[in-house]
Amino acid sequence: MAVVKSNAYGHGLTATAQPSVEALTDWFATVNLDEALALRKAGVKKPILVLSYYDLDQINDAISKNISLVVYDLKQAKALAQAAKKLKKKAKVQLKVDIGTSRLGMTREQIIPLALEVAKLDNVEIEGVFGHLAASEEDIDFTKEQLNLFEQVLFELYRVGIEPKITHIACTAAALAFKNSHKAAIRLGVGLYGLWPSLEAKKQTLKIYPKFELRAALSWKTKIIQVKELKAGTFVGYGKTYQTHRKTMLAILPVGYNEGYDRGLGNLGHVLISGKRCKVLGRVCMNLIMVDVTDIKNVKVGDEAVLIGRQGKEEITADEIATLLGTINYEVVTRINPTISRILQ
Repeated sequence: MAVVKSNAYGHGLTATAQPSVEALTDWFATVNLDEALALRKAGVKKPILVLSYYDLDQINDAISKNISLVVYDLKQAKALAQAAKKLKKKAKVQLKVDIGTSRLGMTREQIIPLALEVAKLDNVEIEGVFGHLAASEEDIDFTKEQLNLFEQVLFELYRVGIEPKITHIACTAAALAFKNSHKAAIRLGVGLYGLWPSLEAKKQTLKIYPKFELRAALSWKTKIIQVKELKAGTFVGYGKTYQTHRKTMLAILPVGYNEGYDRGLGNLGHVLISGKRCKVLGRVCMNLIMVDVTDIKNVKVGDEAVLIGRQGKEEITADEIATLLGTINYEVVTRINPTISRILQ
């Protein structure tokens, strides 16, 4: 199950779900119904599951286009049953159980009574049951507890006569490190894009599969729009947070926090120009950053600048940026503005 939620983790929803990728997966998973409908509009024919939320006034579209919906309360299920009856179709649903993440889903105590009520509804098919792991990237013991609890829930459902065709709980980290998490499906999320869920997940995976590797799918590039010379002692950017200590050649790039280049990278981040690292000077602006190109020869307007990716022998990764910001690589790529063109190569 290829998880393409949140604009495919920033990589581009429809670009990621292209026919060559669709051929390699059995399912797609989105965060909401809008994303699922966008996939159908783009021509995706494989099954799609909405993992998180949808408005009840949208459900006719979901049922008509054969999109499976998460259910975590009876109101949703009854609304789906009524809509499906009018459309003379079956609404496909997957029940979500909360087994310790304390997020979306029913608790273990709630799921059996709800499942029995949903099973009584005409025009509704309980197609699947799924849960989510809270710490498969870092806590082995807690993950084992959650996996055992999920097994107990599935057994309890079986005892009352509910046998869903598809069960799933494994994210990328669990799929790599816990073979018993695979069930009928795995949800390949961040790993689909060549990113490790965490350093601990990487260590655990390489113990099992020493030659396994992930290669980042995404590069983020822009171009220089101006080059200027500054005298020593010149302030750069808002708040006077940087002052040149030598004659400085400055390149201006048309990327800022609106585009998803985090404001926290001011005076910390680097970009690649002519295969060399160039430091970001001053604060990141809404739509611009300024970088030091003093030590690069013949820099000119139009030259490529790499924000994430490789240029020559140098590379800047989403993990490197995440470390500077005290966050995770997921956030770095997901926050790239969706209006920026995604180009397939």
